[in-house]
Amino acid sequence: MRLLRGAGRISLTVLLSTAIGTLILVSVGTVLFITASANLKNTVELLREAGALTMSNLETRLRDYLEPAEELADYFVYLVETGKIDMANKQQLRDTLLGSLGSSPQVSGVIIWDKDRVPVVAFEDVDGVVTPVPPAADNNLALTEATAPKQPAWSAPVSIDGTSYINLQTALYHDGEYVGAFATGIDVANLSKLVDEASGALGMTAFILYGNQHVLAHPRMEELAPRSRLDRLLNLLFLEGFADRILAAFPRRETDIPQAGSDFENAIVEYGDQGYLFLSKQVSGYSPQPWRIGVYANVADIGDQFIRLLGSTAVAFLVLIVAIVLGVLLARYLARPIIQLSKAEAQVGDLELENIQIPRGSFIREINNQILAFNRMVDGLRTFETYVPRALVRRIISQGGSGTVTSTESDLALMFTDIIGFTKMSENMAPGEVAKFLNDHFTIVNECIEAEGGTIDKYIGDAAMAFWGAPDAQSDRAARACRAALAIKRRMEEAAKAGTGPDLRVKISLHTGPLIVGNIGAPGRINYTVVGDTVNTGSRIEDLCDGVDDGARAIILVSDQIVAEAGEGFEFTPVGNFSVKGKTKPVEVFRLIGEKPVGTRTAQIAAETATPA
Repeated sequence: MRLLRGAGRISLTVLLSTAIGTLILVSVGTVLFITASANLKNTVELLREAGALTMSNLETRLRDYLEPAEELADYFVYLVETGKIDMANKQQLRDTLLGSLGSSPQVSGVIIWDKDRVPVVAFEDVDGVVTPVPPAADNNLALTEATAPKQPAWSAPVSIDGTSYINLQTALYHDGEYVGAFATGIDVANLSKLVDEASGALGMTAFILYGNQHVLAHPRMEELAPRSRLDRLLNLLFLEGFADRILAAFPRRETDIPQAGSDFENAIVEYGDQGYLFLSKQVSGYSPQPWRIGVYANVADIGDQFIRLLGSTAVAFLVLIVAIVLGVLLARYLARPIIQLSKAEAQVGDLELENIQIPRGSFIREINNQILAFNRMVDGLRTFETYVPRALVRRIISQGGSGTVTSTESDLALMFTDIIGFTKMSENMAPGEVAKFLNDHFTIVNECIEAEGGTIDKYIGDAAMAFWGAPDAQSDRAARACRAALAIKRRMEEAAKAGTGPDLRVKISLHTGPLIVGNIGAPGRINYTVVGDTVNTGSRIEDLCDGVDDGARAIILVSDQIVAEAGEGFEFTPVGNFSVKGKTKPVEVFRLIGEKPVGTRTAQIAAETATPA
């Protein structure tokens, strides 16, 4: 299975911090955004709805106020069309009109003409009292078949005797024949009372404009009219020059009014050092020109609501920041034991069991169980590494694991060590003392061998066997073996002199040659070891040390192959040729004295490479 390396992978802390922070940001941020947006929208909507409510109230009142006039016109159209009323019967007309106007107090007056433009009957409602009035024969408002609309329709405001009316007109038919006309009017002044009743919410002022140039209704119309400019033709006040300077500053062109929604429009009007929010909408059907109903209010009167909104939004934002920080801290807290486990597991992978930082327990059950399991594993490995050469396992792992180890033949450098006179020394020792004695000795041997990249093969009693050149290929294997042997000698001398180690002597043999190296053994018990004739020869050379024992702390004998491969950095003295059991040819043996000084080696190399004169 292909293993994923660390390069290009994301850190758990970053992942958890990002994940938790993102979740908090998305969840809380979404809620905050929705809440803030909702609050802002609600605040704006509250204002808009207050204005819209006022306008809706005004529009409803306006419709309810004008609707009786429309119903009255429809009623007379029906009566005449069905013949239930006779246009020639003036008394019947008067009685019918009188009864109808009594139930429609907002209607200011009504007049009916016959087909020859002759006024038939007229009534006027003044302060709730309906009275017949004599129709003027020269009334220039008289309707004809050509000028009367076929269906009831509102016409432009008219002025009669200094009073402005909005009026509804329609033609009257009987059996499809034109028989007269009907008109009813409502005093424009009554509309100002209507908007006065609709104003008031959030200090708003309601108004009605006729087209874009005239003021039709205002709560203070009676007060402001004398100080405003009058359009004498329509008997209506101009918007430009209107005494309410705030309303007079209202945009008079539709393009100046930015859209706020499908229901109504808004605009900000600056007057003096104050801003005024206008909400308005067009209504049609009450005259040839559309009306604009609306409200306005001082922005400063509603600013406190926005300040409270901003304050609550700032608090919510701070809560979001705190939540993200706490989320990141929680992510780091959750990730810390896992990261520590990851580092400790990497140390286990490198077999650095003595320096492992065991993570502390966690309140999270699964992580705590993992830590406990890891601790048990480390304890087991620490016990196991006592029996397995750590350096060997590390090198095999670096090469791809035990599955890649196959038995091959290679040229290796071999070392044997043996304590001189160990049997006699151990006779008077207790078993525990013997074990400690050997452990101290093998600690020195092992450190020196591993320092030079060697592999401890096995310990046999007081003897040790090691090799170089596998599992890592080492071209300088003979030199490494020589340096390791000299290091053992030096360490033993230092330990004996300082009294920190066992006072003993050792014999060491070095030999190089072809060997079978790899995993050898049964499936349940495999050793990474070497076998071959070179092992036997190396062991025989070690036996020869007894014949040249001069009392030295370490007697190091090497074969001529070692001398040939070790190079010129070492000092050897010949011991002689010896017959070795199992070999037909004698083995030339040398004694390793030490390493040559650097200066000596340099001079020797220069002399050997100099060109003869």
